[in-house]
Amino acid sequence: MVHAELGRQLMVSLDNNVGTLAEVTSAISSSGINMVALCAYAVGKTVAIMFVTEDNNAARKILEDQGCPVREEEVVLLSLENKPGSLQAVTDKLADAGIDLKLIYGSVDKHSKVSRLVMIAQSNLDVMMVIKTQLERG
Repeated sequence: MVHAELGRQLMVSLDNNVGTLAEVTSAISSSGINMVALCAYAVGKTVAIMFVTEDNNAARKILEDQGCPVREEEVVLLSLENKPGSLQAVTDKLADAGIDLKLIYGSVDKHSKVSRLVMIAQSNLDVMMVIKTQLERG
């Protein structure tokens, strides 16, 4: 089982202080918005936080109202069977098609049947074409 759809992720770049991530996630969750994917990393004195929520428009407004500059980017939201080789089947097809992945992140509980990942490529439409024509049908 492989399924992909185009989505959007929000991105913020803030000073890397203790509690910065907690402040961002608290602002979103206290408004009743569920965060479905998150990637955060620090580079020097800056932290980059990328995330997908169940209501990106509301999450964006909340953060902007708090003075936080928010950028938005198209992503591929990928769901696949949680078993060895599932992700490899996808990445092999993408590599065979000459598609350059820029970022991929995700996680899954080991007891879950489905893994959910966020992917960004040079061309997300090319990723979608490969998945829809070569993997979702199989």
